[in-house]
Amino acid sequence: MSIGDGGGPLRQLVAAAAELRFDDLPGDVVAAASRNILDTLGVALAGADEPVTEIVRSALTVDETGCGPARIWGTTSKRSAIDAATINGTAAHALDFDDWAPGSGIHPSAPILPAVMAVADEIGSSGADVITAYVAGYEVQERLGLAVGPSHYDLGFHTTGTIGTFGAAAAVAQMLGADPHQMSTALRVAATQAAGLKAMFGSMGKPLHAGRAAAAGILAARLAMNGFVATSDSVLGEQGFVPTHATDLDDAWLHARFDELWLVRDTRIKRYAACFGTHAAIDAALTLRADPLFDAATIERIELDIPRICVGVCTIATPTTALEAKFSIAFVIAAALIHGTAGVEQFTAASLTDPAVQRLAHLVRLRPNDWMDKTRTDARVFFTGGRLASASADANQSWAHLSDSERLAQVRSKFTTLAAPIISYERADRLADRITNQGHCPDMSTIADDLVPQPD
Repeated sequence: MSIGDGGGPLRQLVAAAAELRFDDLPGDVVAAASRNILDTLGVALAGADEPVTEIVRSALTVDETGCGPARIWGTTSKRSAIDAATINGTAAHALDFDDWAPGSGIHPSAPILPAVMAVADEIGSSGADVITAYVAGYEVQERLGLAVGPSHYDLGFHTTGTIGTFGAAAAVAQMLGADPHQMSTALRVAATQAAGLKAMFGSMGKPLHAGRAAAAGILAARLAMNGFVATSDSVLGEQGFVPTHATDLDDAWLHARFDELWLVRDTRIKRYAACFGTHAAIDAALTLRADPLFDAATIERIELDIPRICVGVCTIATPTTALEAKFSIAFVIAAALIHGTAGVEQFTAASLTDPAVQRLAHLVRLRPNDWMDKTRTDARVFFTGGRLASASADANQSWAHLSDSERLAQVRSKFTTLAAPIISYERADRLADRITNQGHCPDMSTIADDLVPQPD
């Protein structure tokens, strides 16, 4: 059955994405989208000079003089929308510091925003257009991610790359004015391009997934808008994406109305530059470190109860690169206990050889548990003399308990910290104001043009 026809299982989702308008969005949804966009631009600027981003940029560009309509963030160059989306999407995920969706586990903005912003540069879209497209893509992406559930992830697929392709396609199609049939086609084309393997975790392949999803989403939407014909079975049909990439489908999520459940509200903003599965361990470490009796030099053993879903995802025992360190609970908790944080500066080649961190990392013992929530960690630290200290943390709840004003303050602080070294503190502070209020911006390319290095 066609997903674009009157009885298709994706009919409601397709129509909701195609017909969404800025005036349909509640104020807190606009605020949530704006926060996510601000956060993503900050982490992408900070990731613009990461080795993986530089390699992707070099592979896709002949020189740095600039050609094309779409801005390469953190540089003075412009390229085609597809190339810009690939590069900026990679940069947005390069530090593993970008946002996270607690339902699906997707990093939601890294595939969507670079695609939307690149096309906005190309066609001259307003801030309201960008927010509307972003929300449309987010809601489609998260519903599909929840529908395929953990079975998709358990089979070895990286949802940011796979499901992110659908999100980027829906967002760009909405921005280009797709009707339900064209939106339907965009998702069908996304289905045959969606890719990303968990085997790439800890390597440059993981951030590339976000860049390729952004680019594939643009291609899918453009093909749909130009009359491309794709089989109606490519998403849910017998040989389609879902049956070949998941063992279960909760199709109730495909019928969940936007105006009854805005999932973008639930986005979690990362405080640490590592896999979200390590964040509870970091929070627990910081609680332990705040104890007046804490002395890292006297630690003899560290025991962590972790959710079983973390095994094989963020349990690299002895990381050899900064990227691998982001997926090592042992390294991350050791760094947090020594340095009192786990920011960008804790994940460098030099940090891997810090003898104090190395010593503690070797003392970590992990105990996977089936009963634990996927964002929780229980930590016990044994000191010389027999003293024991313990702490528990749930990284999901630390954001949920914040007010909207506290959330915005946290995101603004993170943005200026990450962006200031590239564009200067003063420009970063002004830009944060503009992005926070982008719903009133008549041309988003003017914001993209501010994402350039500060003059010498």
